[in-house]
Amino acid sequence: MSMIGNYLRITPLELDRARKDPDWAMEYAEDLEDAEIDEPESPDGQLAADRLHRTDRAWDALRYLLERAGCPVNVVHGEEEFTEEDWGYGPAFLLTPDQVATGSAFLSTLPFEALIQSVTGPDLAAADLYPQGGWDDPGSLDHLRRYYEDLVGYFAEATRTGDAMVLWLS
Repeated sequence: MSMIGNYLRITPLELDRARKDPDWAMEYAEDLEDAEIDEPESPDGQLAADRLHRTDRAWDALRYLLERAGCPVNVVHGEEEFTEEDWGYGPAFLLTPDQVATGSAFLSTLPFEALIQSVTGPDLAAADLYPQGGWDDPGSLDHLRRYYEDLVGYFAEATRTGDAMVLWLS
């Protein structure tokens, strides 16, 4: 089983509800995942695609590179613990709308080439990042590019709509 980085965009109103009832947020994420899988072309499936985002197993390399670049918020794990309940591989964390906007502003000014400046696949392998093995393969940085650029777009859209985020590993 792999550890996958997950993101759930929620409105400020949903954030208030989620803080009062963390189980609701987990159920909401699960319902969106089900809709995305079962009926991707349906309105619910489209909503899921807009609200959910995954960085697959690239989350640790993205964390490493963004920390190295000085990202002012933790856009991979979140800033504050949302719940102590296990959402897969530990608790879920939050980014408030302001933290999302701060992260998005940073990401929007950092093209992928600048993110990986002076870093090679073997450097990622030497940093012992999850998943172990494979980072020194040719093309590993190209694999990261897609996840990074998708993350930049996801944060930009969340900022545009004023959303918060719940983040977790599953």
